[in-house]
Amino acid sequence: MARILPAGKVPQSVLEEVVFERAGAHRDEVVVAPAIGEDTAMVDIGDELLIASTDPITGATQRSGWLAVKVALNDIGAAGGEPVCVMVTVLLPEGTSEEELRQLMDDIHAACLEENVAVAGGHTEVTPGLQRPILSVTALGKTREKKIVRSGGCRAGDDIVVTKWAGMEGTSILAHDFREELSAFLSPESIREAEGLLSRISVVKDGAIARDEGAHACHDATEGGVLGAIYEMCEASGTGAIVEADRIPVLPVTREISSRVGIDPLRLVSSGCLIVSHPDGQRLCEVYRRSGLNAEVVGKMTGGSRVVNRGGRTTLLERPTTDELWKAREVLTGLSHRPS
Repeated sequence: MARILPAGKVPQSVLEEVVFERAGAHRDEVVVAPAIGEDTAMVDIGDELLIASTDPITGATQRSGWLAVKVALNDIGAAGGEPVCVMVTVLLPEGTSEEELRQLMDDIHAACLEENVAVAGGHTEVTPGLQRPILSVTALGKTREKKIVRSGGCRAGDDIVVTKWAGMEGTSILAHDFREELSAFLSPESIREAEGLLSRISVVKDGAIARDEGAHACHDATEGGVLGAIYEMCEASGTGAIVEADRIPVLPVTREISSRVGIDPLRLVSSGCLIVSHPDGQRLCEVYRRSGLNAEVVGKMTGGSRVVNRGGRTTLLERPTTDELWKAREVLTGLSHRPS
């Protein structure tokens, strides 16, 4: 009997057996090919490397165009590259108005202006059978002197550094999409703070600093959150890790929402958090703080097992599965449908 795939990221075994085994012809120009934990492809084009990444947006509704661009560009930034342009595929459900498309494109345009990138092309259509828009953004960037930072470059003994705060993206998505439901237990000021976290989700600056300060590896914390990103870095590098989860920075508003809806903020989609494997994490954190970015050392890469110390307990660091955002959306949707 054929296996039914679960929601969220395709399981690692399926990626390795079904997807990666069917990656087309070998080309010497492709210097970074598909692998667990690697979010970018890198192609040698002569004087520099072309960095490419593609990402869909399916779990957000408000400001989805803006978010789609930022998330795609983050993979370029996490590799230490300079974003140049994006290509956007927009699939719209039947009944979408011209004004809704205009708003979507306004958001895409605004995000590109903020990051100084161009929309170089794409595809736009109304697609029967969709319940909400689906956006897929391919981002293209370039290196400086062919310097790159891969997800798979971690070394035993490196410090694990997290920039900004875990769960930022998920917190902001929930605040934008469930303002009324969250207002039952959050103040208007907290909701505005949560909504505003979207403005902090770019890691292009974080990645450039990591590259210039000699980071061995970087990874943007998207689906699966901070713990999922650390797992993927270990998997890509063949390393172990000791993660001190209580040191991972989490904002109070994220903790409050997570507690109320019963989710783990460390496994909530976290674009804006860059995970860095660095030989001197404290020095790197000082550089980040001088640049106006929050950063903390949260553990070490090792040559052994992968474990998480949390609240006095030690557990295994597990691979990411369905992101906690989907559980939160289900809970909050239930609240919105509850009889008054």
